[in-house]
Amino acid sequence: MAVRRNRGELETSVLRILWSAERPLSARQIMDDFPAGAAPALTTMLTVLDRLVKKTTVTKISNGANGFVFAASAPESSFTADAMVSALSASSDRGAALLQFAGELDRQDIELLRSVLGTDEPSE
Repeated sequence: MAVRRNRGELETSVLRILWSAERPLSARQIMDDFPAGAAPALTTMLTVLDRLVKKTTVTKISNGANGFVFAASAPESSFTADAMVSALSASSDRGAALLQFAGELDRQDIELLRSVLGTDEPSE
């Protein structure tokens, strides 16, 4: 029976596997990292990997006679930052979006941002 996934969920799962891998992986190795019964068919996996390569999110590397292996093109932090900037850029009210985002941050996130931005304002 096929596993029903939300849009983008399979790509995200594949990326998480690649981000956690210490080396590039084959499509079958990626499938092996899925929970039992949750791995997609090989053809589906190859389609997802092809889409991620076209998006330049994943790099396809020749593995000689063994076919190809795949690696994430950038670390997860870069992917997340790009998604955040893209969402902010698409907003018609950037200020409101930033305020809403800031309101969702916990104390540790706020302190981290303060340290990165070089502000000395103490937390409450």
